[in-house]
Amino acid sequence: MATECVGPGGGPELQFEVAHGQDKTRQLQKDGWMARRSRKDWIEEGFRILASEGDGGLTVDALCERLERTKGSFYHHFDGRPGYVEDLLAAWELQATDRIIASGSSDAPVKERLREVNRQASELKNARLERAIRGWASREPEARRVQDRVDRKRLEFLIELCAERMQDQEAAERLARIFQLTLVGAQHVDPPFEGEELYGALRFLDPLFDIAGNGESE
Repeated sequence: MATECVGPGGGPELQFEVAHGQDKTRQLQKDGWMARRSRKDWIEEGFRILASEGDGGLTVDALCERLERTKGSFYHHFDGRPGYVEDLLAAWELQATDRIIASGSSDAPVKERLREVNRQASELKNARLERAIRGWASREPEARRVQDRVDRKRLEFLIELCAERMQDQEAAERLARIFQLTLVGAQHVDPPFEGEELYGALRFLDPLFDIAGNGESE
């Protein structure tokens, strides 16, 4: 049998070749028994663990067991758990915040951009992951740092879009906060409020743009 690689210097395929030879290794890879795991695979498995078990389940041993890989394979991609956590949170920030902000930064009319942002936020269907990371942030400094930055980015972008549509900075800040609180609240009910239900709820807030814009917020 192949021996387990426990350090960052090599991977499980190399250990298997030492024990069984390159021909056997190539055949197993061809048959799908030793399919390579990419960096993305490790990150996505971390998302699944967070969503189902919380940060307490996010260990190197758990990742290796679920992906059926050795620690050597993990260390081939990441510089220990701290490096993995940093990459995991960066991937979450890109997927759940930066890409959505980019979608709302087009040349389309602001009303359409707001709807596109709300549509994409609703279709992520990652409420359990968002909830887990927010809870993790209360215990993990790196998670806290990223969560704070994500909250700030999201709110600032919502304020920017609302202000462009309403031409009233104070009202825009209030309405952007309502959108933010609606999204966070939807993530924390059980079962989560997401998909078409969440998008419909966000669209239901549309009349507030006209009310606030006409000075009827008092």
